[in-house]
Amino acid sequence: MEGWVKYHRKILENDIWYDVTSFRLFTYLLLQASHQDGVKINGIEVKKGQYIRSYSKLVEDLAYTQGRGTATLNRSTIKRSVDKLVKKNMVTVDETEYGTLFTIVNYCKYQDSENIIERDQEKAGTTSPPEEIDVPAFEQIENKFIQQRAAGLVISASDAQAINEVLRLGIPLKTILKWMDTIYEHYIQRNNGRTIRAFKYYEEAIKTQQQKLQQPKTNVTPFPKSKKENSIDALARFAQKHGVKLGGTQDGNT
Repeated sequence: MEGWVKYHRKILENDIWYDVTSFRLFTYLLLQASHQDGVKINGIEVKKGQYIRSYSKLVEDLAYTQGRGTATLNRSTIKRSVDKLVKKNMVTVDETEYGTLFTIVNYCKYQDSENIIERDQEKAGTTSPPEEIDVPAFEQIENKFIQQRAAGLVISASDAQAINEVLRLGIPLKTILKWMDTIYEHYIQRNNGRTIRAFKYYEEAIKTQQQKLQQPKTNVTPFPKSKKENSIDALARFAQKHGVKLGGTQDGNT
């Protein structure tokens, strides 16, 4: 993404200046927000001032150096910062199956030199063509799960592990997402509208479906198993063949 930004001194008057996480998050969203209409993310058109990202990726985006290693924020901390920015009317959020859609409130004003952020997006009177951005498979599955679960924006470690197990099955992403919709619809119908709270349920259902499809199909009807004759049946068959009456002699004498 090309262009440059600069901060206005007025940023020092904003409360988020004293909140490191919220300040870094807001700055990151400003820098990543689309500078033009028409940018597409997996077929979803993003407008100017918008950015789509999952909370799991924001954890990586906002990682920082601590000592000799790297430290990360947990999702609940990032979620609190997002809520703070929303409350201060700095951003709005909308949940989609591809991630959280962040919209910078009054983004165009931030590009004015008298405001906090100024961004030069055009060079020599030309504009960049619309971008096409791919969302990783993990994020798409995670976001669909969060959307269908309808209970918070954070998944557990076991949920993440189950998603990775599904990805290892080698099933096309479109098929996984389609099966998730089917599994979800069947579940809520059988459970009075209750949603699936653990991705492990999806994992088991998807594995079962894959196993069914992998079973070889055949039109050959197997031969019925032959009945084993017992000694009485064999004796009766022998007697019938040779004209022997069971229980007496052939000429009727005793």
